[in-house]
Amino acid sequence: MFSGSSFDATGDNPLSCCGRYNIKNSLHQGIAGVVDDGSLIFAVNSWVSGHRCTVMGAFDPSGKPVAPTKPQQDLLKKYFTTAPRPIILDSKTKSDIGFKTNGTNPIGGIYVGKNTVIFDIHGRLSDGNRSLDANATITTDFDGKVKGQAYSLAAKDGPAALSGSYERNGTATTEKLEASYEKWSLAGQRTRDGGKQNRQLDLSFHPNDRFTVKASWRPDVKPPTTPPRIPTFGPGARDYTPPNYSNYMITLEIKLP
Repeated sequence: MFSGSSFDATGDNPLSCCGRYNIKNSLHQGIAGVVDDGSLIFAVNSWVSGHRCTVMGAFDPSGKPVAPTKPQQDLLKKYFTTAPRPIILDSKTKSDIGFKTNGTNPIGGIYVGKNTVIFDIHGRLSDGNRSLDANATITTDFDGKVKGQAYSLAAKDGPAALSGSYERNGTATTEKLEASYEKWSLAGQRTRDGGKQNRQLDLSFHPNDRFTVKASWRPDVKPPTTPPRIPTFGPGARDYTPPNYSNYMITLEIKLP
């Protein structure tokens, strides 16, 4: 991986695979080692035309690239001087791998999976009790065709909060909007797929962390023309929960200590 002479390599140092080399107007320096769980972690510093960049990553014992844990990142920083905003090997799902920036605002990432490329960005503005968070994720195939989109925006000012999101996956879309103030919250959601849609509006009261009273309106819920079959015996009869086709509901949620 690295050419040049080794440095700081000792028998009791787990991160003893080190090296550096020069290519024209650039300098590259790396460190790698195996930690207690058998994972291989590494970091690379590159100076190109006076600008420094750090990349960190890891491989699990089977050789699969994985995102380094926070303790692994701290261990690399202990033996290796890194840039203030390193680029970290990361993953969004179990089947993709990529890189994201660290310590930047906004934070950006790109991930590659099975026939998918995911572009992800997150930004935040804050001033005391006020904050504004924005997220955007776009998934494409290898030909650049968009397969999915997700956007969200959340604002907070003391006890008041307002958030909204939009998600599209194929032909299915989900839209959400929520507003809250102290113990009250109002949330609306609409899902659509082709000619079908489902809407729901919830008004909730939270007197404390353990109790929630919620009133819901679901105008698009309709019972089927043929009643569903209810099991009368067998393993699933005891745990069977009949479907709820109510347009209006009031629920009480209690969290036990």
